[in-house]
Amino acid sequence: MDEATTRLLKEGNQARIDGDYAKARPMLQEAVDASPDVAECYWALGHVLINVGDFDEGIETFDRAVELEPGNQRFIVDLAKSLEMLGEFERARPLLEKVLELDSNTREAEEARKSLSYY
Repeated sequence: MDEATTRLLKEGNQARIDGDYAKARPMLQEAVDASPDVAECYWALGHVLINVGDFDEGIETFDRAVELEPGNQRFIVDLAKSLEMLGEFERARPLLEKVLELDSNTREAEEARKSLSYY
């Protein structure tokens, strides 16, 4: 990822964290367009899309992040939580189980266990 895209991702992520989705969305979309193989760009954009109510696109964007980094527990948990929020528990379950298979001693694994305990 080049320096300009790194800056876009950083600034877009900060806008996302601050809740300024109108500012974050175009910045993060530009980061995705400039670096289509960088999972973190998709993950950050996925959060914005979910938070503005673009659920289908948000899920697709989280899916892409997980495809690019299938071992990233944070990306998998966030995808699963988004699916749970939409009532898609059967799609979320195998993702949460995968998190536990990857490493059962992380914060993400604890989140996965907690979610699975409600099933």
